[in-house]
Amino acid sequence: MGFLAPLFNFFIRPKKVIEIDESKLRHLDGKSAHILFALAEAVIGEEFRVKVPKFVEMIDDYLGYQRRSQRETLNQGLLIVESTIVTLVFGRSLRGFSHLSLKDRRRVLENMRGSRVQQFRNLYAAAVNISASAYYASEATWAEIMYGGVSVDHPEILAGPPP
Repeated sequence: MGFLAPLFNFFIRPKKVIEIDESKLRHLDGKSAHILFALAEAVIGEEFRVKVPKFVEMIDDYLGYQRRSQRETLNQGLLIVESTIVTLVFGRSLRGFSHLSLKDRRRVLENMRGSRVQQFRNLYAAAVNISASAYYASEATWAEIMYGGVSVDHPEILAGPPP
């Protein structure tokens, strides 16, 4: 698949679904960031934009702790998901994944989840894991899931000014 990534990257034109300062991204490029957000929004729903406003930045930072090969694999997977081949097979559409309506993106993901091909099921699982991790890590969702935050007292040293 490594040799196909540049080809996919050349032809893939994701919809700019959110405003992103691409100059601040270290591990995602603009294309990957928009595709990843479209995936996460399909997994969580329309409120995702409000509940996890710094999603792209959070995931970009998280990717810094992953091996380079894992980052490259994620990027390749995102390009595959955005390709019209995948949306045609799993969603019966000739538009890229990020260009689909939320309902159609969910249909593509559901079909990927039930695919006979392990790689598509893995892409589905990665989308769900990344989206859910960011969603539950965001303080904006805590009241909704009845989580009051960390239940231990903060050390006194954290209450004062930095040394």
